[in-house]
Amino acid sequence: MSQAPLFSIIIPIYNTEKELHRCVDSVLAQRFEDFELILVDDGSKDGSGAICDAYAEKDPRVICVHQANAGCSEARNTGVRKAKGKYLLFLDSDDMWDDANALSELQTIIIKEDPDVVCFGVSIYSEDGRLEKRRLPTLPPDVKNKYDLVEHLTRTNQYFSTSYVKALDRNFFIQNDLFFVKGLLSEDIEWSARILVLFRSMSVYSNAFYKRIRRSSGSITSDVCEKGITDILGSIEKGIVFARDHCENEDMLRLYYEYWAYQYAMLLGLAQEFRHSANFPDIFRRIKDLRWLLRYDHEKKVRAVHLCTAIIGLRATMNVMRIYYKL
Repeated sequence: MSQAPLFSIIIPIYNTEKELHRCVDSVLAQRFEDFELILVDDGSKDGSGAICDAYAEKDPRVICVHQANAGCSEARNTGVRKAKGKYLLFLDSDDMWDDANALSELQTIIIKEDPDVVCFGVSIYSEDGRLEKRRLPTLPPDVKNKYDLVEHLTRTNQYFSTSYVKALDRNFFIQNDLFFVKGLLSEDIEWSARILVLFRSMSVYSNAFYKRIRRSSGSITSDVCEKGITDILGSIEKGIVFARDHCENEDMLRLYYEYWAYQYAMLLGLAQEFRHSANFPDIFRRIKDLRWLLRYDHEKKVRAVHLCTAIIGLRATMNVMRIYYKL
């Protein structure tokens, strides 16, 4: 490994001893070896910390950091502060990679294009190993500039708002203060929005090598809490201001609104889950204030939600979406 590796791969870890070996081994199986693997034990109470130490003792590429529990965002931030690689990648400790050539192919893209960001795909599996969905970004040959790129990715819902499907130039990350917001739930949504606004060059790697293993009771709403809803609402509100403050022009601003329109549309059914909460009147007021985002409806799911609200109203649409998510 070179003095400064090409990749720093950061894994935040909290009580995932059962899945941790699978996750770490999937990185160490990469044929491209010029990387460092930073394991951030975020105050685990099971055997995860000891597993991290064992990997660090056996492989010089593995760096283990132990810290008091501070949450996923701060664990990622700790990894970034420790990192020396030119590019940063993030991996959740209960997921894995399933292509041993992924880093080699990312290296080829980086050498050729030197982008701020490389976006790639994800394969989503059920807990019993069944493939549920494969989300694969593609790029048509006629993309010539940032506007074309953002237009394509947002309107086809191929700019995925998760940290684990992006490789970021570390200097780009640091210079733009792209650290994750501590304590924020669904933090990847606002983080991905800042990247969308700030990047100068982006490449697309059409490979869904990230293997996401879904763990839930089967319903999208089962993993959502009221704080998650208010955090997403706050992210949308602040993200709109950030986009206005940093947009290159009005055309680009409309595309940034399309990103937030998708997040807003998907939020409606989740928020309705808390319709009996004492805080719901304020949540609904904030949702109603943001309804104008649905005018930016080039993406087909946003267009469907926009049409539904026009026909049956916002509250009824939220209830329809809640039932849809339950199913």
